Amino acid sequence: ENWGLSVFVEQKILLDPDVSSFSYQMELTMVVVHEICHQWFGDLVTPVWWEDVWLKEGFAHFFEYIGTDFLFPKWNMENQRFLTDVLHEVMLLDGLASSHPISQEVYAATDIDRVFDWIAYKKGAALIRMLANVMGQPVFQRGLNDYLMTYMYGNAARDDLWNTFSEAMQREGKDINITEVMDRWTLQMGYPVVTINKNDSLDNTVTISQEHFVYDTDAKIRNPELFNKSFQWQIPLTLTVGNSSHISRENIIWVSNRTETHRVGHMDGETWLLGNINQTGYFRVNYDLHNWRLLIQQLMTNPTIISVGNRAGLIDDVFNLARVGYLPQNIPLQIISYLSQESEFLPWHAASRALYQLDKLLDRTEDHNLFSDYVLKQVSPKYHKMGWPTTSSDGSFTQAAYQSQELQREVIMLACSFGNKHCHRQAVSLISGWISSNKNRIPPNVRDIVYCTGVSLMDEDVWEFIWMKFHSSTAVSEKKILLEALTCSDNIYLLNRLLNLSLSSDMVPDQDVIDVIIHVARNPLGRHLAWRYFREKWDILNSRYGEALFMNSKLISGVTEFLNTEEELNELKYFILTCGGAAAPAFARAVEIVQANVKWRTLSEQQFYQWLRKAPDG
Repeated sequence: ENWGLSVFVEQKILLDPDVSSFSYQMELTMVVVHEICHQWFGDLVTPVWWEDVWLKEGFAHFFEYIGTDFLFPKWNMENQRFLTDVLHEVMLLDGLASSHPISQEVYAATDIDRVFDWIAYKKGAALIRMLANVMGQPVFQRGLNDYLMTYMYGNAARDDLWNTFSEAMQREGKDINITEVMDRWTLQMGYPVVTINKNDSLDNTVTISQEHFVYDTDAKIRNPELFNKSFQWQIPLTLTVGNSSHISRENIIWVSNRTETHRVGHMDGETWLLGNINQTGYFRVNYDLHNWRLLIQQLMTNPTIISVGNRAGLIDDVFNLARVGYLPQNIPLQIISYLSQESEFLPWHAASRALYQLDKLLDRTEDHNLFSDYVLKQVSPKYHKMGWPTTSSDGSFTQAAYQSQELQREVIMLACSFGNKHCHRQAVSLISGWISSNKNRIPPNVRDIVYCTGVSLMDEDVWEFIWMKFHSSTAVSEKKILLEALTCSDNIYLLNRLLNLSLSSDMVPDQDVIDVIIHVARNPLGRHLAWRYFREKWDILNSRYGEALFMNSKLISGVTEFLNTEEELNELKYFILTCGGAAAPAFARAVEIVQANVKWRTLSEQQFYQWLRKAPDG
């Protein structure tokens, strides 16, 4: 890092309050906080070697949320967006057999770039958060201060951090060997799924088991000799029992064996179990089907008994567990049927992320309308209740309104994306008003939704209007969403034209080319166009972005992650053979993700649609 000098790209530092959404303001705040944090983590104390780059990036990423909460307490970032934007996101990546430990060996200068990935940043932050909750915030804070004071103006390794934390715990009379616990999490890849089953034979006891969670169980683990092959973790499992009107205080159970039996509070046939309270742990939790049904029933009747963080966690876990085959396909569909009663942003955000992932697997199937109709049944009541923003934001950081505005935005996005007719009419009306008056009165918080929906539904003149506004706008955030809106067209000629223009740097800025290709790939009508364009232009793209951190892996992931047929998988494998071995880790991840997509469609798609055909709200 540059001590005393923070460096930003213009998109991450320039803010026009008249046109910027809440999300954009939030993103800029967090980037600024991240870079300031590096003055301590990276500069004041520097990792001994590149293998522990997560010591600076993980801490800076973690404190993005803590620091932003300090500035804007009502945003509640650590307990809200951290779950969906850090924990849930990195668990998608770390659930691949092609993942790697957070601490990686670095032997040569050419190895350095590969250690800067989302595992270092996001998994690093998630593990720090888990440890902070195990230690307790005051002890964690004191231990961290000791670490910074002891090693300031010098270098430290992960064991130095663990030893300092262990000493802080000992001063509180708590004897936990932090090194022994955390080595399991940092020196082996992935994370566990913890399964909790009630024991029928022993009163008030549960059987708890752990195993490595992998999306494609047929995928081979890269370089298995690097890893502790046991794939066992020391897991700080927080557990509570509840019923329709009451939830007990949480207990912490340390799970270190494959299978263990533990005594918990009083249980009967109507008592449910809930693990990983507020999702402080870096693992997924599964239950027996009876317990899942009790949890769904609880969400339907009185969701507030379960915390907001756990409601979001249940949604994320259930969709991912069903994706792998731990659960039948109807369980995630049933759990979202409570959403019309959900008044908090975070569970809606978790649900929308899961639903968009699923939608991209299904959006080219014959029965796709069954899925979109079911989603709209869950979304429409909340959409009609919340309505649209009535006036443009004045650009101020209105803290009290943040959660409600973000919830409104999330619901509008779902409604428009899945085909709500009122949402479509409203978007078209707002675009038409802008064109006729040449005054943009569209509220900043929903502009990206309105632009994309309008471009997808309206004629070529609207596309040209947005293209013109993209060139004339001087606001960085506005240019970004205008450019992305152009990728929403259902006109293949226009999508091809945009792809071909994207590599002309005088038309589309260099840093935006990758986003154009990725967003075309997200459009079901553009997916094959983007995939073909990516292969045809690979040499140019690789020479331009191959040396830039994150760029190549972002591009490869964005273009391939929603390929889901055997033919597309074979095309990907053939292309990798012909492209000379560049970006091998990113392509290995891509193959594994597409294989998992194909496998899910082969094994689960029909079961999924069969349930939708019979569903009472389908």
